[in-house]
Amino acid sequence: MNIRALHLLICASVGLTHMSLWYPPPLGGAREANALTTRVDDKLNFPLGCCDSDGAPTLASPGDCRGHLSLLNTEEGRPQVTWQSGQETYFQLSDHTYTPGAPGSTHFGGSCQVGFSTDKGQTWKVAASYHGNCPHRNQNDIQIFHFKVPTGMPEGPAVFAWIWLNREHESFMNCASVQIGRDSSNSTDPTLSNGTSSSRTRLDALPHPTQPSSTSSSRKRPTLLPQSTVWPEREKWADRPNNRDSSERNRHKHRRKHVKYHYSRAVDKHKVLRENGGLVKKLALQACDWKSAPRMETRYYTIDAKCAANAKLKNPRSDSFEISWSNACGITEGDKEYPVKDITC
Repeated sequence: MNIRALHLLICASVGLTHMSLWYPPPLGGAREANALTTRVDDKLNFPLGCCDSDGAPTLASPGDCRGHLSLLNTEEGRPQVTWQSGQETYFQLSDHTYTPGAPGSTHFGGSCQVGFSTDKGQTWKVAASYHGNCPHRNQNDIQIFHFKVPTGMPEGPAVFAWIWLNREHESFMNCASVQIGRDSSNSTDPTLSNGTSSSRTRLDALPHPTQPSSTSSSRKRPTLLPQSTVWPEREKWADRPNNRDSSERNRHKHRRKHVKYHYSRAVDKHKVLRENGGLVKKLALQACDWKSAPRMETRYYTIDAKCAANAKLKNPRSDSFEISWSNACGITEGDKEYPVKDITC
């Protein structure tokens, strides 16, 4: 057994992994979620900065989008979904198991923020914020969240980013390559790469991540967008070393100590309203304006974070509140199971 395989076996034996982006197709994601993936990031659902050889969260962040921004200029990073500026759409999370024997976990909620970059990850702007109950606390709930694409976004390729901060001071960031089309403020349906609409009430193209493999194996591979939608010619910034495969120096040992905090809490009273085949009922959100949208912070909790650095080492116990962002737009409030508190950076 090689060192990498042994390392993953240790990870699986000592702890749980977490949630990850399922739709739009995540960069480095499982092939069931992204048919273009050539090398699956087996730590896609691990907390950033976790863990050193002693199991402590003392590693630096692998970079925005877990180091996968270098894929943008490749076939693997080609946009597979087109969204219009001002359009109501959704993203979906998954408890997909990336490390054998280590199932996913919602951590009984947390807070999420999503946003976009139109300059390949150099700058980010907020599109929506979910103050609590993100992911949905109930592990069996379909993890779908609606938002509106900011109005006034420029047409062309963009990077969609999902950030999750849980009450155990762990941070996550997954990304997807998307295409922004012309303004269509009245549209509510995401457009697939073949030009058809995907109904937000059925999600036929999205198998539930926990369904048997027979479902995912028969999933139709998406039709690629025209070659012209690939990112422009590679620039110098993209030639930075790719941090995707950093296992030789990053030894993850995610400890079971997290399990005692809220994983087994009863969630019957948190059953959400459902309609049309199981989607969470949401009111239409107000879209952020791209020009005035706040900057989106992407580095939390790791030793080199710009916001709340070393948070887990400083406070290893679980918080009694969930995070909110004071300078946010497109806000969805949680279920009030926990109070919310503005994060200070």
